[in-house]
Amino acid sequence: MSAADNCPERLLIIAATGNAHKLSEFARIFGDLFPEGAVDVLSQKKAAELTGSAYCAPPEDGDSFAANAYIKASALENYMLTRETLRGYAAGYRAVCVIADDSGLCVDALGGAPGIYSARYAAAPGSFEDASDADNVDLLLKNLAGVPTERRTARFECHISALLRFGAGFESRVRAETAGDLKGIIAFERRGGGGFGYDPVMFLPERGLTVAELSDTEKNSISHRGKALRAAAEEIYGCFRKLCVI
Repeated sequence: MSAADNCPERLLIIAATGNAHKLSEFARIFGDLFPEGAVDVLSQKKAAELTGSAYCAPPEDGDSFAANAYIKASALENYMLTRETLRGYAAGYRAVCVIADDSGLCVDALGGAPGIYSARYAAAPGSFEDASDADNVDLLLKNLAGVPTERRTARFECHISALLRFGAGFESRVRAETAGDLKGIIAFERRGGGGFGYDPVMFLPERGLTVAELSDTEKNSISHRGKALRAAAEEIYGCFRKLCVI
């Protein structure tokens, strides 16, 4: 029996995303560490529905993945702390973890671009609206036209910001910041029908496949987000064990 098995309390995760795949990944990775049934995950939309008011996500105007992840996490944290209905709901848990991620593709031949602008790479200059995956990939391939294989090195990067709140009135706070990456080479054309974003052109030489050609299990085991999220989950789990006074 693990130490946390002696703790009847549960952890509520409020995730700064509405992406069903990410929510499932958060639940799975935290669930692998915590006792069965000890973790519940709410999207920012579901959290807002509990208050009867809309949640307006902040502009992602930071200068790094880390800055943008913290902008999203801290804004949602403040929303949780200032909504009585949501605080009341959260009071049924031993602790609340507000979590956000920011990730993107960094291509060496493009000076690290698209970087923090990965989701809106093909959007109008200055826009905070995401472009389509197809348009982003098309622009990437266009900008790499004529660049040889050996100079098409790239990496997916992800940064996680996890803010754990606990104690009377949730006054106590622990901040965990973690990162992960996945290195590869940008292919000359799309391959594979899985994944999303830049996955069809991110080629992994050691596997001979693009990320879009991997199975979900393979991708989850090596992904940049998975690495960052597992590190964050381990930090939060360690803090939660201490709260349970083992």
